[in-house]
This record gives sequence, structure tokens and C-alpha cells, in this order.
Amino acid sequence: MFSSLTLATVPPLKLAYKNESGAAHGLEALFFRGKAMGDAGLSTDGLFMLIFWFSAFFFVLLMVLMVYWGFFKYRRRPGVPAPISPSHHPLLEIVWTVVPSSALLVIFLLGLWTYTDRHVAYADALNLNVKAWKWAWGVTYPNGAESQWKLPLDPGSTAMAPVFVVPEDTNISLTLTSQDVIHSFWIPDFRAKMDVFPNRYSAFNFRTPKLATGVDYQDHWIFCAEYCGDLHSDMAGILRVVPYADYVDITENQWATGNLSPAEIGQRVYEAKCATCHTVDGSPRIGPTWKGTFGSEVTLADGSTVLADENYIRESILEPGAKIHAGFANQMPPFQGLLSDAQLDGLIAYIKSLGVSDEPKEGEGADDAGQEEQEQPPADSGEG
Repeated sequence: MFSSLTLATVPPLKLAYKNESGAAHGLEALFFRGKAMGDAGLSTDGLFMLIFWFSAFFFVLLMVLMVYWGFFKYRRRPGVPAPISPSHHPLLEIVWTVVPSSALLVIFLLGLWTYTDRHVAYADALNLNVKAWKWAWGVTYPNGAESQWKLPLDPGSTAMAPVFVVPEDTNISLTLTSQDVIHSFWIPDFRAKMDVFPNRYSAFNFRTPKLATGVDYQDHWIFCAEYCGDLHSDMAGILRVVPYADYVDITENQWATGNLSPAEIGQRVYEAKCATCHTVDGSPRIGPTWKGTFGSEVTLADGSTVLADENYIRESILEPGAKIHAGFANQMPPFQGLLSDAQLDGLIAYIKSLGVSDEPKEGEGADDAGQEEQEQPPADSGEG
């Protein structure tokens, strides 16, 4: 196993909404988990409260009028004939049309301005490429670096959430795309949500908050807000806001590939993109384990077998539906065009480093009668 940033060396989770500066009070605590971060988040909260109070006011007004008119003023009395209802009242009809319509127009314009502000990129924005797949998020930085940090999704949980760092008090522009199905990139603290589609790009912009004096970093949860399959609830990430100097150090030094060996590069790619579905210790997960895969005879869904050499591993990463591993469904997204040559070669080298299968090859006289494949739940088809 190659050296990597262990859990102990990743700074622990420090959620913004649990700090005093991010704690909510009063109605804010009732409706929202914490304070909105950034001007766009504050605008969203303001619009939400405007709609709430507008709706609450007219609901109470109409209910009071309905009770007063229905039970008191116009209730049926013995011996008094029911009055004939007027068929037309122009002034009343104009009022109840113009007043609500004018209010709704104001709400529409405020919503349009808030929405547009999230979609118009700032001239000085830091552009990050965000990719979604079942069931993880990946962020590529301008220098090609990718996150190497992960933290548990919950205390004691085996599910891990990647940590993405961004500098404080900076305009951020996200270019989002999906490798498989529709996902939704959601940062609750920023009141930000944007659908992520396959075969097209969507954009999202926001400004990170300025860290308070004495605060070295703060974290914000990222969730998928669009149901996308079995492990949808595990598809989370952490947006970590850090000082600009720390951002440069992390992305340029700690996460840069530098002089890493191919296998070390492959391990980083595995931890960033593949660990959700595959293990390297032989235990079952969504997809086949990588331990001892190289050099083994893999049984395919059609009953045939194939040698797990470099060509098979490469094909399974780029086109996982070409040869379906027996016992696993064809639901792994293809990585064709999503990995550089160095990353692809690194993955192959990393899988080879996990151990060569000692199973005898066909024609070597091995007795296969006592060999049994470990059953695993249906999931990915390939090794990538």
C-alpha cells in the first residue's frame, strides 16, 4: 500500500452552522439550519421570508373574513329571506386581480434577480469543474489537482465524503456535468442548488464568506438533491473554505501529482473516483474488489471467462459494459475521455500493485472443483 493522506492528518470537520458566527436564532433557527452564507444566500432567505409573510398575512385575513361573513354577518336567520347575490362588481374584481398580481410580479422579479445572480459568472471567478457520478462528487482545479481528503459521512460510518477546498472571500464559478444520470448539486448553507445533467454543462456561481478572526477554516455540506439510485443518501461532499495561502498550498503542493509514481497516482484516482463502489481489501461492495484481480480468470455474465490483464482492466474502466462481470449489474458509468493517460496508466499500475492472483491459469492442470467464487451484490460491471 502506498502512502496517502490518512484520516488522522485531515483536519476534522468544522461545520459553519455549528459555530457561533453561523448559528441561527428565532425564526431563522425555525426555518433554516443556520445562517445563510454570502449575499446570494441572504437574498434567498429574504425572498423566502417575504413569500412566507405574504402568504401568512393573506391566509389569516381571508380566514378571518370567511368566519366573520359566514358565521355572523351573512349567516341565515329564520324569517329573513336570503339576499340575491350580485352577479357583477367591476371595482371589486379589479382590486382582487390587480393587488395579488402586483405582489406576485414583485416576487417574480426578486426571484429572477436572485436566480440570474447565481448564473452570471464573475469576471474574476475561480473556475472549478465539478463532475457527478453514482455516487460521488469530483472537483478538478485549474492546475488539474483533485481532492485527496475524505472524512466520514457520519461518526463511525464507513461512507466517506470528499473534502474540496476553496479560498475565502472569493467568487467561485462551477461548471457541472454528470457521467451517468441526473444529480443535483446542493450546498444548504449557501442556499444553492443546481441540477447536474449528463451530456451537457450547467453553471453555478457564488461567493465564499470571509472567515472570522481566529477561524482557520469552516466547512459546508454538499448533498445530492436528486434521487439517483441505491447510494443516493451517501452522495455527499464537504466544501471547506480556507485562507487563500492555505488554498494555494493544498492545491499546488499537497494535492499536485508532482513526482509520484504511476501506482501512487492510481491510488489517488481510486480514492477520489472509485472507492465508493470498489474495495482494495477483498471485501464486497457495490462493484468487484480490486484485491488480487490482476492475473485472475474473471467469469463474465455470459458464462465465458477472460484473463484480467492490462487490456481487460483498461476496457473495464473506459467501457464497463463491454464485458459484464458475473454477479454484477451493468450500472458503472464509462470513464472514456474523463481520465488522462497518466491517470489511466496509474489505475492499472495500482491494481497490479494490490497483488497478482495466484489462481492457476487454464491449461496448468489446476483442480478448479474446490474453488468457489465469493458472492457479491449486483452492481458495477467493470473494474474502474
